[in-house]
Amino acid sequence: MEYKKVNVIRQNQSLWTKAIEATIIVLLISTPLVFYPYLVRIFNPPKELAFNILVIIGLMLLFLKMTAQEEFKIVRTPLNLPVLVFMAICPLSLLWSNSPMVSLLELPLFLAGPILYFIVVNNMKNDSQVNSLLTVLLIISSLLGLYGIFQYKGIDFAFWKGNVGRQQVFGLFGNVNYFAEYLIVPLPLAISLFFAARNRVQKILLLVGILAMGGSLILTFTRGSYLAIGISSFFMLFLYLATRGKGFIKEHKKIFIFILALIILATFLFVLPNPLNKPGTAIFKIKSRISISQLSKDSSFKRRKAIWGFTTLMIKDHPLLGSGLGTFKYNSLSYQAKFFDQGENRRLYPYGIADKVHNEYLQLWAELGIVGFGIFLWLIITYFNYGIKLLKRIEDEYKQGILIGLMGGVVAVLIDAIFGFPLHLPATLVLFWLFIGLIVSLKHSENNSGQEEKMVRVRGSQSKTKSNKSGKIDRIENNIYRFKPLLYLAIILLSLFLCVAVTRPFIAQVYEFYGVRYAQKADYDTAAKYFQEALKWNPYFGMSYYNLGQIIYQKGIYTPAIENFEKAEKYMDHPDLPARLAYLYLKKGQLDKGITKLRQAISYQKNEKSMVPLYTDLGNNYMRVGRYKPAEIAFQNALKINPKYVNAHYGLAVAYLQQNKLDEAQDELQKVIEIAPDSQEAKYARDIIQKITQEKLKVKNDN
Repeated sequence: MEYKKVNVIRQNQSLWTKAIEATIIVLLISTPLVFYPYLVRIFNPPKELAFNILVIIGLMLLFLKMTAQEEFKIVRTPLNLPVLVFMAICPLSLLWSNSPMVSLLELPLFLAGPILYFIVVNNMKNDSQVNSLLTVLLIISSLLGLYGIFQYKGIDFAFWKGNVGRQQVFGLFGNVNYFAEYLIVPLPLAISLFFAARNRVQKILLLVGILAMGGSLILTFTRGSYLAIGISSFFMLFLYLATRGKGFIKEHKKIFIFILALIILATFLFVLPNPLNKPGTAIFKIKSRISISQLSKDSSFKRRKAIWGFTTLMIKDHPLLGSGLGTFKYNSLSYQAKFFDQGENRRLYPYGIADKVHNEYLQLWAELGIVGFGIFLWLIITYFNYGIKLLKRIEDEYKQGILIGLMGGVVAVLIDAIFGFPLHLPATLVLFWLFIGLIVSLKHSENNSGQEEKMVRVRGSQSKTKSNKSGKIDRIENNIYRFKPLLYLAIILLSLFLCVAVTRPFIAQVYEFYGVRYAQKADYDTAAKYFQEALKWNPYFGMSYYNLGQIIYQKGIYTPAIENFEKAEKYMDHPDLPARLAYLYLKKGQLDKGITKLRQAISYQKNEKSMVPLYTDLGNNYMRVGRYKPAEIAFQNALKINPKYVNAHYGLAVAYLQQNKLDEAQDELQKVIEIAPDSQEAKYARDIIQKITQEKLKVKNDN
């Protein structure tokens, strides 16, 4: 009877495990492929939704499996603690976040990866499972690589053909960099398996995949990804040499000679003038992308330096715990303004709107502080320590190849993270955490049979060998499992709730898309209805509040417009938002609020030229509240940028008059007349100058 029970448990376990394995396979297929055209951002939100929902389904199946087995246990590994601590710091950051709702909306993406790790570790325990996942991954990534090559040649679907140049090679990711940051993960795995494979057919298939992914990656002309693959390749070569010694080079001597010949040929093609590196060719484009001189002139690199610069200001303000998960995009405009106020930064660096740092380590530090950054480093160090120790124990060369490829993929992500944000891209994030989990699965596959025997023995002898204390625990567990149907129901209902929770923001974005479309057609009433519907699905959707406020403002209904803009301000930042609020406050007579927002609006401007009218309006409103010295400074700031701005000269003259600085006022009025002699301001200036002259004569006569 005991053996029959064990067989039933094994059979049920197999069914649950297969269901979880199928879920992970669907995850690997869907995240790089899925997109939805009825969104402002067509690609990333659907991928993120697929990631979150499939991880929730996988977690649900894992708990259902544990309930069926009547055993809630997770596999112990050295990685568990750092992963759990990283999971803990993310929701805890909501407590000190300067925008908790922004952090809450970002939370699912950051938790889904670690949860995927635990799903993989507790289910993928034999070679066939690992091989199935890796086979699916390499097929999908190879097909995407081929698709990228077709895109470069102009062979693509008609609705994608708006992109040109390197931007046309984006796979199904919508951005060339996102596509490259996906390819850098499976490519090292394919390279490693190519050297480890013994089957000729397998080698040929892997070579086709390498050429497809590698060719597409080259055609993205993405410098960070080139560097990531280069360092990852050297890292894998080092591991192969460390485990197999010089015999590895001898075994693959022909391949290395061929690679060396390719390197020499490529060097000549890049260095010596020839028809293949003329302007417009792929070689010329690669050469210009990786050139140090071109890099220093590149506007995108200068922009990243600016982003890194104002991110350090965030870190200085919140060094220990950060400003909260996902809050970089909420804080970026205000810190960019501070950065541009320092020295000549505004003239040296280009303006932009950044929702990512383009450096995962700086962003992690800015959002989760040195504590969160330290936890992540702890996790990574533990991973490589675990992987290298396991590599020394594994004797099977093919498994060694898998392990080296997995670590090579993680290295590629970590290098790319210096210049990009791969850990914010769902398809890349899936592979990152999958590769972390699979090294534990490789260890399981080494001693899987022994572990199974141990678990059967423990379950078969529970009532005979456990102490009184453990017997009490068993009785408690048995009492819990009397309610198995309720546990099943609770797990399923909770999973459904979580799926709905992560889907709601996505549905809100769909309504946002239709709202924007109708607004572009000037059908503002219909657009407003869609924005309102979006806010029903996601009450923390800052952009919908902003767009709704815009429509209400255009209708001249100021109080509701202010309310919507103020709500938008809680959940997002926008370069035009302070100016919108400033002028609405001024229209409502809330001068102090209006002045504060005007000052913020000035700092948010793209260039100094656009600051001039705002400085002038600021000066005029300082005058309205009787603050003449600040008004004087505001007008002077406008004139530093544009010395011929008539309104600023006139306003400055009035500010001087209010402070009884008659000579200075007369000088400014004279400039008004010189710059725009036929203007209304010039007419007023002549009248005021006449009065000043009369006043001076009167004072002189009195003396």
